[in-house]
Amino acid sequence: MLELRAAKEIKGALCVPPSADLLVLSLAVAVAAGVKTRISPVRATPRVEWWMAAFKSVAEVVIEGNECVVRPFDKKEQTAMRLSYDDLPYRDCLVFLLLGRLGALAIEGLPAKRFDRWARLAHKAGHGLRREGGGNDGALILDKKDHFKIPEIVVDVEEAHAFLGLALGLNARVECIVDQAFSSPLRQLLPSFGWECVVKNTAQGKSEDPLVRRLRFLKTGKKSEGPVQFSLCADFSKPPLSEATITVPGDDVFAALMLLAKCLVPKGSLVIENVGLEAWNTQALQLLKTMGGTIGTHETDMSSFGSMGTVIVQKTNAFGRKIECRPWWQFAAQLPTMAVMAAFAQGQSIFRGLDDPREDEPDGLARIIGCLAALGARYGEMPDGIVIEGSKQFDGFDINVALPAPIAGAFAVSALKCRGPSAIADDHILKYWPDFKDALSSVCDFKE
Repeated sequence: MLELRAAKEIKGALCVPPSADLLVLSLAVAVAAGVKTRISPVRATPRVEWWMAAFKSVAEVVIEGNECVVRPFDKKEQTAMRLSYDDLPYRDCLVFLLLGRLGALAIEGLPAKRFDRWARLAHKAGHGLRREGGGNDGALILDKKDHFKIPEIVVDVEEAHAFLGLALGLNARVECIVDQAFSSPLRQLLPSFGWECVVKNTAQGKSEDPLVRRLRFLKTGKKSEGPVQFSLCADFSKPPLSEATITVPGDDVFAALMLLAKCLVPKGSLVIENVGLEAWNTQALQLLKTMGGTIGTHETDMSSFGSMGTVIVQKTNAFGRKIECRPWWQFAAQLPTMAVMAAFAQGQSIFRGLDDPREDEPDGLARIIGCLAALGARYGEMPDGIVIEGSKQFDGFDINVALPAPIAGAFAVSALKCRGPSAIADDHILKYWPDFKDALSSVCDFKE
């Protein structure tokens, strides 16, 4: 159990550890490309070591210093991987990428509703997906057809991520229209392997008079007429580079947790370093800004996944907001942190678009709600979301159930603002971030 008490001040500087989620995605793309890949920096946590072992059925994976070197086996020598459903980053994209490459996967704890959803997605792309073996641990088999083509309809942005992963695994070309701007870690990683995913706004005609567009924007706030749609195109049938080098930014979940800590304890000055600063990995930061927080960001470097830099929280008088959590892969890991932000904000916050975690077993949203109840927060449930009524202070709490690290980490940080001592099961926190408590202790001045 991790025991914490309230903090009266947070100050100093923290360097965010490298992202294990992006390491896993990099390993998968390296396997799909079939080329030697160097990934850095890498930190050998229990979670990273587990994933390296999982990939050893498809590649030689070793750590040399702070660098992970991947040498994929020939496709004929690769065998099905065995993964854990609870620890799949960018879940739909990663699973379809590996299924496209390997043809089969074993996933422990796969819920029936999730399999049904994946089967529907595979069918839309002209393939079949079946399950062999009993219970929730059977193997997934992709019945590949001779073609890969997305139907000529507007594709939900949630599905587009899975289709992009499947096309990469199949080394095929993908082209479709999506219903909103497509921002993804996979899209930004592709140039490191010599590929490109081109996204263009289809609603804005090239021949339209710029003055007409400007007048419409001033009058309606819209840059184009009709619904905004985007074309997405990537061609993975082209050969990749002969070798790839990847640099990984900091863990976006850990960065969000430290941002939450500073939001709850405004006294002092905290500099958070090595933070990814792209639209898809800064959901908690963007929420805090819309809540009224003043946040300074400074870009210091570029990784293979986009810009990275430092974050300084300057003001944290947060007010509740309404948030549409779509596409889900951008919110999945940071939603618990955002929920805790809402619990301590002034007024009401509404989170919508949470159908996806309802498909998990146990219900992913119910896990967060259970922790809110333990904290003492006021909330109301909706079929696809949750309403949270903010409060300035809560008593301490005890949560002795092992929870996914993003949830356990967020509610551990909430203890810094509680009146009494708190304790939470840290099984998965230690797997993700072994020095989590030391990191907090290095910047927190705790109350006696």
